[in-house]
Amino acid sequence: MTNVLTFKIEIEGLEDKIWRKIEISDKKTLADFAYTILASFDSLAYHLYNIKYDNKTYDCMVYPDEYHNDEKLYDATATHLNNLNLKQNDKLIMTYDIGTPTTFIITFLKTRNMEKGHGTHYPYVIDGAGKGMLDDISGYELKEIVDNIYKKGFSDYDFTPGYERTIKYDYRNYDKEADNILLKGLVSQIKEGYENGE
Repeated sequence: MTNVLTFKIEIEGLEDKIWRKIEISDKKTLADFAYTILASFDSLAYHLYNIKYDNKTYDCMVYPDEYHNDEKLYDATATHLNNLNLKQNDKLIMTYDIGTPTTFIITFLKTRNMEKGHGTHYPYVIDGAGKGMLDDISGYELKEIVDNIYKKGFSDYDFTPGYERTIKYDYRNYDKEADNILLKGLVSQIKEGYENGE
């Protein structure tokens, strides 16, 4: 039996402004879940990430018997969500970009049986707020930008996503429908990049 897991994901320090509720199949890997988070939060997904849960660190790139600071690392691509034995309100911590980190606080909300024939529906964003993150700045710096936009009521922060034209970042411009339309394709691209170096 396949189950659907529901999580709430928040950017640390911006819990009330930038967050998502995401449903995902429990047959997916922890890496697939990380790719979903990165896609939904507008990451360019070119930095390392890890997820901590139950005193274990699941990393995006693990070699056999690899340790970091005397801590054993586990492979996020080989760990399925249904093997984590999650309990309601369990917390996972995802750190993206170790140099200028953004931290995601992930709360497991519930599980339910997946309806037959609905597997391709997931992952799916059921609710959310806030446009997302910015690569190459820390979560702390993002909080300063968001707080400034909130106080002023408008954005004066320019950024250039990837090699595209410069645009204004405004966290208030989140569109859940557009997020869901693009989500699966972005997850696929991110997975290809992390797992096959493409």
